[in-house]
Amino acid sequence: MTDRAKWYSWHSLLGLKLALLSCFILITGTFAVVSHEIDWLTNSAMRVNIDSRQTVDWETIYASARRQFPTSRLQSLTIKPDPWFAAEAIYLDANDERFRGFFHPTTGQFQGVGRWFNWQRFFRMTHRHLMMPLPIGITLVCLIGLFLFGSLISGTVIYKNWWKGFFRLPRTRNQKILWGDLHRLFGLWSTWLILVVCMTGIWYLIEQWGGRANYPTVVEAQGDSILFPDSERFSNMLVALGQSRPEMTVSRIRMPTQYQNSVVFEGQGDELLVRDRANNLSFDALTGQLLSERDGDTLSLHSRISEAADPLHFGYFGGLMTKIIYFIFGLMLSALAVTGTWIYALRVSRKRNPDKVKNIWLGMRAGRWISIGILAVCIFNTVYLFRG
Repeated sequence: MTDRAKWYSWHSLLGLKLALLSCFILITGTFAVVSHEIDWLTNSAMRVNIDSRQTVDWETIYASARRQFPTSRLQSLTIKPDPWFAAEAIYLDANDERFRGFFHPTTGQFQGVGRWFNWQRFFRMTHRHLMMPLPIGITLVCLIGLFLFGSLISGTVIYKNWWKGFFRLPRTRNQKILWGDLHRLFGLWSTWLILVVCMTGIWYLIEQWGGRANYPTVVEAQGDSILFPDSERFSNMLVALGQSRPEMTVSRIRMPTQYQNSVVFEGQGDELLVRDRANNLSFDALTGQLLSERDGDTLSLHSRISEAADPLHFGYFGGLMTKIIYFIFGLMLSALAVTGTWIYALRVSRKRNPDKVKNIWLGMRAGRWISIGILAVCIFNTVYLFRG
């Protein structure tokens, strides 16, 4: 067997054996990128007329959210940067079940409710950990990422002069040539995304098994009863935040819990590629005193790498435009698993059985049962969690 034949064998092995599972993870990851937008399309309560949104009035939103469901506990308030999204409040009801309430960002008008387990939760949880316990699920997903990276390396070796193929149109001489050209074309154009998701996936694996970054501690007021700030004290917190961090745009406010009587404001400053939690200010809910601050600019290199992982992996660092780019190329990446398995079927059908689907099924060998078992657990847990 020649070296190129060996690389082709490895490429087929990596791409075929767990193709079912790989395709599922790639597709759920692709839709996870635009999952908030899918919820926006399917729930009218989340929509806001852009012309009616002038500013984000946190005081009005807070007062309205507290007033709307007096018997439920307010856990957080969130606002998306896109002006067509309503502000979102997360509540815990008397049965300790979470649900969402939506309010106009400027007027505070209540617009409706939504389930906790929505499309965003579904795509995020299935892609991130396959609805399994985090250590198991994250590890499995990240290992599939390593397989994908191996497929990329082997593909560049067996595809001679690959850099010349970006604008080469697929040939239509026969099915095998057409599918092969499509597979190479999708692979070439999605190479950058493969590298991004694989590198961040490796980082997630490192974090899961002991490599998490250390962050400055968020000081929170201790307490064994839940105390919410009144409107005046909440307003004073916003004033203090504006004076201390004028460049910070608040995107999330965490409310007091039964263990911590603190109000924590999170958001974006001048930094690039950080999550909202990189910048925060913590206030005592009872006195309004500023307890601690975290500035994304002062985080360690380790922490900044950790912060960059999510924006790069899901493509939300540039708003809707980068999400759309990630979604389009994510579809190409998902198509690699489909076209790759079909190429195998076409190649084998000429030598063995003309039944292409059967050839794919048999070619997966033990990998098909591993994939089916994992996906069965994922589906069962999804039905259980999202029931009702």
